[in-house]
Amino acid sequence: MTPEQREELIRLLQQDEEISPEWARILFPPEKREYELVYHGKEREEDILANTLAVPLQPVRTFGKNGVEWHNMLIFGGNLQVMKSLLELKKTGKLCNADGTPGFRLAYIDPPFATKQEFQGSEDQKAYQDKIVGAQFLEFLRKRLVMIRELLSEDGTIFVHVDWKKSHYVRVLLDDIFGEKRFVNEVIWYYTNKYKANSDSFDSFHNTLFRFAKSKRFIYEPIRIPVKVRRMQPVRAWNKELNKNEWLKGGDGKYLYQESTEKDAGDVWEIPVINPMAEERLG
Repeated sequence: MTPEQREELIRLLQQDEEISPEWARILFPPEKREYELVYHGKEREEDILANTLAVPLQPVRTFGKNGVEWHNMLIFGGNLQVMKSLLELKKTGKLCNADGTPGFRLAYIDPPFATKQEFQGSEDQKAYQDKIVGAQFLEFLRKRLVMIRELLSEDGTIFVHVDWKKSHYVRVLLDDIFGEKRFVNEVIWYYTNKYKANSDSFDSFHNTLFRFAKSKRFIYEPIRIPVKVRRMQPVRAWNKELNKNEWLKGGDGKYLYQESTEKDAGDVWEIPVINPMAEERLG
């Protein structure tokens, strides 16, 4: 705290004026890092976790058959308060995977894109507003990412769906919350059938999925996709002793090949836009 800040704080206290939240970072500075993300209204993680109120989850309707000890839930309510309630369940051992591991193994979120618009459903009913922008948007999302990080199991991962408007800010938020070393993938969701708009710039034909892990030991199952042209590829196998893939050879010392009809998916996913008239397009 600088002498000027100390004098200003004393003045505010003596005159019984309100102390703004920004003083929290001055009075209780976070751990110093090489660099950090700073913006107006940014709260300490400890305050987000402590000050968010949990709300009781009350069953309203049941669909089909549920398990005995756990029920899958479709929750209607403010997601920040709901996540605080789920965090309380995790702390008491009531939010676990089948093997007893506490927390979620996978989280996927599709937050607002800061479009400053209102959206309607397929029958013109009001769906949601997307009018939070600037630093308020960053803190709105950051609070939820902090909660999700605490809800994830130690081998859990999160996917965050964004577009070009805020993807650069969201990546920095994720680095700030999970740590740069927990970054796993930046997946490009390429729309193969989107019509080009009249524009004087390169048209946008993709969204972005950021994938971050809670720790080093996250779960990954490769996704196999068909290839357009069959091809012969060398056969590889994992060598546990050397901790790497190796090309396999036959008895004659030559490399083994096999015909390949599929491959591991990369970080560019070609997924067409859903037809506006399709039943699966809900909003």
